[in-house]
Amino acid sequence: MSWLNPGAAFWLLLVPALLALYMLRARPLRKRVSSLRLWETLPQVERPKARLRRPPLSILLFMQALLLLAGAIALTQPALTAPAGRQLVILLDASGSMQAVNGDSTRFERAREEAGELISEMKPEDRATLIRVGTGAVSLCSQCSSADVQAALNEARVGAGTADMRAALSVAAGLARRAVAGSLDTYVISDGAFDVLPDDVLPAQIDFIQVGEPADNRAITALSARRPPDGTPGYMVYARLENKGVSQATVDVSALADTVPLPSRRLNVPAGGHADLVWELPAGTARFTVSTRSQDALPADDRAALFLPEEGQHKVAIIAADPTLYERALIGIPGLAPVAGQNIPDAAFTIIEGTLPQTLPPGNLLLVNPQGILLPSTDTLENVRPIGGSAHPLLSGVDVVPLIVQKARLLEPVSWLDSVVQSAEGPLLLVGEREGQRIIVLAFDPRESNLPKLAAFPLLMANVVDWLYPLASVGALHPGASIRLSPGSTITTPGGRSVRVGDTGVYGDTEEAGLYKVSNGGRETTFSVNMVDSSESSLSPRDHPELERPSSVEPVEDQTQQEVWSPLAALALVLVGSEWLFYCWRRGQ
Repeated sequence: MSWLNPGAAFWLLLVPALLALYMLRARPLRKRVSSLRLWETLPQVERPKARLRRPPLSILLFMQALLLLAGAIALTQPALTAPAGRQLVILLDASGSMQAVNGDSTRFERAREEAGELISEMKPEDRATLIRVGTGAVSLCSQCSSADVQAALNEARVGAGTADMRAALSVAAGLARRAVAGSLDTYVISDGAFDVLPDDVLPAQIDFIQVGEPADNRAITALSARRPPDGTPGYMVYARLENKGVSQATVDVSALADTVPLPSRRLNVPAGGHADLVWELPAGTARFTVSTRSQDALPADDRAALFLPEEGQHKVAIIAADPTLYERALIGIPGLAPVAGQNIPDAAFTIIEGTLPQTLPPGNLLLVNPQGILLPSTDTLENVRPIGGSAHPLLSGVDVVPLIVQKARLLEPVSWLDSVVQSAEGPLLLVGEREGQRIIVLAFDPRESNLPKLAAFPLLMANVVDWLYPLASVGALHPGASIRLSPGSTITTPGGRSVRVGDTGVYGDTEEAGLYKVSNGGRETTFSVNMVDSSESSLSPRDHPELERPSSVEPVEDQTQQEVWSPLAALALVLVGSEWLFYCWRRGQ
């Protein structure tokens, strides 16, 4: 036992002081008289003198001494020294491939069983952190006891997106750096459906628990719609069907234009191959649905849907001196209606060129050659070329190598912006999120570059629309993508949950594949979340030797202090009340 506040031991002196009071206190003699009025000599009664005597055998004295003793010891804060418990960080993969069925259970259910075994081995002093790894890393329980982390594990649900294992391991590495060397164990429970991870995001000690077995799968891995190139009304829909098995598969594909069945197709798809399909939809079709009739291990990627917007259904506000450039780039995207001017109600997103207003408009933004306090610049760049681009969706199908920029702004670094296209002198294209808004920043005026003359420009603008407001082109999202809706709307998820949209209007809980219904003031709309990801549909478990890193540090025997002063303080309070009650009872007698 140790004492966290030994200086408070001087309060123990109150115990001998109490005894001294009882030993030195004068004790008057008691005499029975018929009346004090008849005792005329009372003022001349000799007062007793204090003299040293032994303490009386009194219950009150015993209770008061015990009260002072308990209170004084509580003030010294006694604590028991015991070995500190282990710390566990469990990363639970909740990506789309974890929905695959192996035997009589899914990979996710098997992963939960593995996590449950780790939890069952915890001691009372151990603590665990459970992180669900979907399109983001979410802590379900932090520094919890075994009972609490098991309850959080039971509530965990699988999604349809891609596991952001890099972000999750960065969190685990941060926890490991703050822990005593060798006292924290990290476990990754997954089928391995993620890229090889660099060493800089890995904690010092980590174990990989692989779940799942190889399985055949046929999947819809791409689905998109565009207007016909000849300008006729209606849509052309493209889909890709992949065979993720080891043998040729015969797959029946069916499609619906709204509720009208389209001619079904039977395809022979070679092992590891794919088949591309195209449908011409009649004008006025609002929803297209495609599905496969195949019995495979992953039903989530056997069906996908698109909601096809009407002409000009979604407005795009353009705040620029000359909006013509942006109107020409957006007019060919179905569902968009470019509108020049400010304060456009219910705009899908806003394009602002040049000087930024003091208060940014609501919704997502494309900022072109911005000037303002929000994005200060330190210099002007001249005749710059990109040296590379990231794997961001904005650059999907876009070749930025031919880009030449005569003049651009050198923007100061901002924590919420990441560079997508970088030159040797500074960033040219940046993206980020700020207070629930998705923001794209183009650091130069397109007219001071060759961008409008490149084939990449319309592709880039289409990607801008897909990232800022995906429902403006086709009504479908990728799992985990956020969408801006009217604040206060009620969303019914494919699983039947009802969720209210907050005051920001941003809704991002879209990891479940299927149809989402949105209700707002009697108006109802629907959008789709499709699991169309070739990587997630591949059901061959992948090894990750970089995740097998046993600790090279000898664990340090850490000690913890378990304070035991609170029972003593409670005892003191009980004694105060008991002593008072006993005194009142004696006096009443």
